[in-house]
Amino acid sequence: MSLEQQIINELAHDIGPAAPSFLKRQCAFHLQKDSSALTKADLAELSKWIFIGIKLILDEATAGRLKSRIMSMN
Repeated sequence: MSLEQQIINELAHDIGPAAPSFLKRQCAFHLQKDSSALTKADLAELSKWIFIGIKLILDEATAGRLKSRIMSMN
């Protein structure tokens, strides 16, 4: 499974079908790359932006859990 799909699966637990578009938006605006081109080297920066985005739409606890799960991906 691709890194992109792993992240989408994690996001989908909390934001459902919005997960792919949320990830694509975070990657495009903050990492200046397509989500299909994600590498492990991107995880720290991406998890920071996912934390900020999820905190704004859900809550800090959920954002923190997602950040931790994404940072621990292999």
